[in-house]
Amino acid sequence: MANEHWLLLGVLLLVLALRVAVKKFHLLDARPDRKITYKAVGANALTLHVFRARNAGTGAASPAVLFFHGGGWLYGGPEQFYPQCQYLCERGFTCFSTQYRLGDDSQPDLRGAVEDARAAFTYLADHAGELNIDPRHIVAGGGSSGGHLAAALGTALAPAPTGTSSGDIRRPAALVLYNPILDLSPGTPNHSLVKENWEEVSPIHHVDDAVPASLVLLGSQDAEAPVATVEAFRKAVRDAGGRCEVALYEGQGHGFFNQPDYLEKTNLRVLQFLSAL
Repeated sequence: MANEHWLLLGVLLLVLALRVAVKKFHLLDARPDRKITYKAVGANALTLHVFRARNAGTGAASPAVLFFHGGGWLYGGPEQFYPQCQYLCERGFTCFSTQYRLGDDSQPDLRGAVEDARAAFTYLADHAGELNIDPRHIVAGGGSSGGHLAAALGTALAPAPTGTSSGDIRRPAALVLYNPILDLSPGTPNHSLVKENWEEVSPIHHVDDAVPASLVLLGSQDAEAPVATVEAFRKAVRDAGGRCEVALYEGQGHGFFNQPDYLEKTNLRVLQFLSAL
């Protein structure tokens, strides 16, 4: 009987392990439902990779999450956030992973990337009806340099679209920032990429009282997005009357959220944050 008991326990543990493995593989093997062009830069079309909400009510507009990938504004692609999109679309969110212009020859175009981020957000707000999303509930998120772009949309940094005033700028309903680049001032890790124009594109220097509720997910050993910088951003948002939460993951470095072991943990934390809004 004892042997049968341990055999049964072993089988149950194996089944559980297989279910976890299949679940992780499902997220890592995610694919968008379609791609739509939101802007053209010269001859290049910039696209949104769409993950339609799976369990939204019939005909009901879903909340949306607009993601921006990392890569130092020089490389990377929308595929980076496919797992997060897949996870959230299965829980009622329509998700968009964004292609934006990248720099050439080791010189990023941060202002161009910020303009693209604003254009992507504006596209979602303007086409909410046909996309079946709620324009009042569009969240902006991203990792590293993509976190910078999402933060730009939530602060007073991102420029207004042509033909509108700064007072007409629409902001996301919330921000979800994975090890974001928030400070580009002299002495910070990425200052050399912007130099004399740093203040124009540094989110922490554009915090005001309209920054939406924000969640920052960060590794405690991140050299690119130091804990002190994130804490300064949280303080600035709170001092302005806003809400900013920090989820700190001990011993983790930059980009930790892409690791399979932390994908499920961070996805759950993000879902808790968004569900509580």
